[in-house]
Amino acid sequence: MEIEVNKLVWDKANKEHINKHSVAVKEVDEICFRKVKAKLAKFGRYLVMGETKEGRKLTIILAPKGENSFYVVSARDTSRKERGWIEGEKSKS
Repeated sequence: MEIEVNKLVWDKANKEHINKHSVAVKEVDEICFRKVKAKLAKFGRYLVMGETKEGRKLTIILAPKGENSFYVVSARDTSRKERGWIEGEKSKS
């Protein structure tokens, strides 16, 4: 499924959390502010996986906060298992 992200909600807590995973806000923005493919996850959240311009593969968890607005719950490097999903989605495009 595709979701449209017009706004990401940031606060001190989620910025500190992604920093623990060595992920920068600009990397999350880079992935989320383009056509985003997502999977529905627990608690009505979305699992988004994408690749930055530098080639870093990230998994991002977003919680809906309004029309096309999402709170960034977490962001981390994509696991090997998850990378298969990204590659499979690319081949469908």
